[in-house]
Amino acid sequence: MRDAGRAICTAGVLAAVVLAVAVAPARANVRSQALYARGLIPFNGGKWDDAYRLFDRAVQADRADAVALYYRGLAQARRGLSAAAIQDMSQALQLNPTLPHAALDLGVAYFDAGQYPEAKTWLERAHAQGGDRPTAAFFLGLTALRLGDNAAALTYFDEAKAAPELKPVADYYSGLALARQGQTDAARSALEQTARDLPQSEIGQVAQRYTTTELRRPSMPLAGPLAKPWSLYGSLGFAYDSNVVAGPSESDVSGRPGISGKDDGSTEIGFGGGYTLLDSDLGSVRASYDFYQSVHFSLTEFDLQGHRVQLLAASAPTGMVRYGIAGTYDFYALDYQSFYQEGLGTPWVSIAEGSDAATQAYYTLRGRDFFRAPFNPGRDSINNAAGLRQFVALGDPRWALGIGYQFDAEDTVSNGPMGNDFQYKGNQFDVDVAIPVLAETRIEVGYLLRFEDYQFVNSRPNRDGSFVRRHDVGNRVAAAAVHDLTEHLALTFDFIGIINNSNIPNFEYDRNIVSAGVRVVF
Repeated sequence: MRDAGRAICTAGVLAAVVLAVAVAPARANVRSQALYARGLIPFNGGKWDDAYRLFDRAVQADRADAVALYYRGLAQARRGLSAAAIQDMSQALQLNPTLPHAALDLGVAYFDAGQYPEAKTWLERAHAQGGDRPTAAFFLGLTALRLGDNAAALTYFDEAKAAPELKPVADYYSGLALARQGQTDAARSALEQTARDLPQSEIGQVAQRYTTTELRRPSMPLAGPLAKPWSLYGSLGFAYDSNVVAGPSESDVSGRPGISGKDDGSTEIGFGGGYTLLDSDLGSVRASYDFYQSVHFSLTEFDLQGHRVQLLAASAPTGMVRYGIAGTYDFYALDYQSFYQEGLGTPWVSIAEGSDAATQAYYTLRGRDFFRAPFNPGRDSINNAAGLRQFVALGDPRWALGIGYQFDAEDTVSNGPMGNDFQYKGNQFDVDVAIPVLAETRIEVGYLLRFEDYQFVNSRPNRDGSFVRRHDVGNRVAAAAVHDLTEHLALTFDFIGIINNSNIPNFEYDRNIVSAGVRVVF
């Protein structure tokens, strides 16, 4: 007889999977989200192999996408590969502690693998969260039976009986626990109730015969092949910029001569990859490298080349609190000559709030060093930033909302006029939302509002010719879309709109960037 617990697990997961949402501290790759959205169709149809292939493609598109890893783990569990399921779901919870139902599903995977103490830990967590309480109680009862605690098993099965779909099977296992305690009449009554409720099922027929007084230990499934620890990508696109600025779009170097005041088109080339250096019960460590090159049609002195090396470390998925640190080194060349370098360190902590929300707190220390005049040495600086982000589930695995606040202080190394001009304290508010459009298309939109209050009287005059402290208000709107063409090929579209208002004309500018391209991922 197949273990009836697996049948309950399948029913529970089918109901749960359509409710899982991505609220990870780090936003997921748009292509991976589209792929796992497609995978839900065969998954909910019971086509585990087809679903696994799509979920696996989603993971290859973005190994930091917690939901893609979670769904691949669910598919592995349905295929009977519990060890692979445990690995995927553990990593998913490490990346995103707020995944709904993940604690329950990981506990079930450990149960199926025969690792009952680990199963108990995760099932107790799911039971405490409340959303999956009856199902968690049922599997805690099964786990207690495997561990020989019949009294605890009966308590959990009684709680599970509150769910109509669980009651017949909970009656069956209650009968087995009662039989082990020598309560023959009570055991017979419970088993006969199961036989009446499920007369045509295998478990109902076994209960009717009443020939079993202890549960079979589920067979240990063979571990499936581990997911590859590496990922690679390449991209090619074309962009139009209404006001070309020195520096990357997310960290431009404002102020003349950083702002060209001219529009231009460009070709954009990128490639990179990542490798998981460590993935254990204690945590994980991943390294990555990214390359970017823009080649402008006319303003070639603004051609930008970027190199980024990053090391990410995160704690293992235990409890409701996750923590980690990201270290980043960026090097930029402007017109193929060294421009500036910067190093960033970001420790963070994330606290889950039930199954539908999480709060992340972080601190970032950034050191920036310019190589070329007039930016060097006046723009060399140390920046300290602290922020909070709230992630909220919106009821669908493809919808997620993030709201954030950050305070930062820029302290320039130089105390001369150039340095003092750029020493500020800033407040930043942002909101972003991931929105499904089609099965293979997903967009993300966001808005950022930033206030910068500079600390010294600026060396450049304001509109009436007087010299005052600088005050800026920046507005940024961004949108990104990805549409899958094949397993490895996708179309991309991005838009960034910037309006920077300042009381000093030299620092006022508008900028609109539109880009489209293709991306290859392996």
